[in-house]
Amino acid sequence: MRIIEKTAAPVRSLTPAEEELLVGFVNGTLAGPRLLQANQWLMKLRGANQWLACDCRKDALPVLNVSLNGNTGTLFLRNNPDTPEHAPGCPFSKDERDTAERGEEASQPAAWLAPDTPLRLLGDYPQARDSDTTGATRTPAERREQQRLLSLLLTWIETSGLNVYATHLKKDLTAQFAELRGVASRYPLLERVPASNYLETRLDMKHMMMLKARLREATVFGNHRRHGLLLDCVDQVKGRKVINARSEDGFDFQGHHQYWGGSRTSGPLLALALYSPATAGSHFYEMIHVASVPVLSRAHLFPVYREEEREPLKALVSLIDWMAGKGVKVLMRRPVIGGQVMDELLLSSDQDRVLSVSLLAQPVGPEPDTEHFKRYADFKSLETFRKYVAGFFMRER
Repeated sequence: MRIIEKTAAPVRSLTPAEEELLVGFVNGTLAGPRLLQANQWLMKLRGANQWLACDCRKDALPVLNVSLNGNTGTLFLRNNPDTPEHAPGCPFSKDERDTAERGEEASQPAAWLAPDTPLRLLGDYPQARDSDTTGATRTPAERREQQRLLSLLLTWIETSGLNVYATHLKKDLTAQFAELRGVASRYPLLERVPASNYLETRLDMKHMMMLKARLREATVFGNHRRHGLLLDCVDQVKGRKVINARSEDGFDFQGHHQYWGGSRTSGPLLALALYSPATAGSHFYEMIHVASVPVLSRAHLFPVYREEEREPLKALVSLIDWMAGKGVKVLMRRPVIGGQVMDELLLSSDQDRVLSVSLLAQPVGPEPDTEHFKRYADFKSLETFRKYVAGFFMRER
């Protein structure tokens, strides 16, 4: 068993004592100080935004994350969806993944996608039914493919670090998209077909035609359906149109719109679209499904959960820059995958001070079990909130 980053980069292997503690935790045989020790260790791992990779197989690494049961407040290990199963007899294979996923498929479709594994975002053309892929005849497999597009977008946001803000990590828009393209190179559309080879990061007619030309000339897809990806910051997705400043009429898509958190939010949005012919034998390429995540601004692709967050979130960014000028480095992170409280923002400083905040009037999910959790809605004004956050991190300086 080893600790890994969410980018799949290795951190270190577990010591025999740590592995023994982990097995006891999973089997439910720990009690007293040993159980407390295991919970503290796992909480530290979760706080560092790291995962566990199991060595039970030689050909692949099953990956586990430390999850929090929002109803009971207890920690548990959960096998990541879309990663390999454990070897028979492995103590970490005992989980409720299949049952839980069936129940949560509609409400929480997004899951972290492992790099270097074929994405299978779009199924091959149906052989013996109407070619309409958007009707009521969609199979469960097609629904999973549709959901994987949002999972992919959120995975790229998290892996590229767009969900993290600190003054010393600030990047312009060109650098932010460069990070996304770099991450895309680790994700193959099909075996040995990196997504970055068939990805355009600008949504306009010129770049759609460029992608279409590459796809039509490609031989790497074999008998599989040719498809690529379009990624851009857009103004809004309305009906079945993606609207941005480069087209008055917008760009049509014929599939489904997947949006983060199950609720539509106004733009700007970071949008990812599948681009492919809708029917077998067609040379007309179009956008199929679209996934979108609201972002802070067209220049700053930090994810936003609801429109009401934008004003206080911009104030937090400004405050973090001000504190950096005073010698206090504060990092703000928004977990976008696997979190029980998806609107939660985690702020931490180089002095080991950690503050959890919710910017919504009604926070989503269970309240974090920590004394340093604050709701923006509990403050009288934005200025009062700013002063509290500044005081929290600047005290004793």
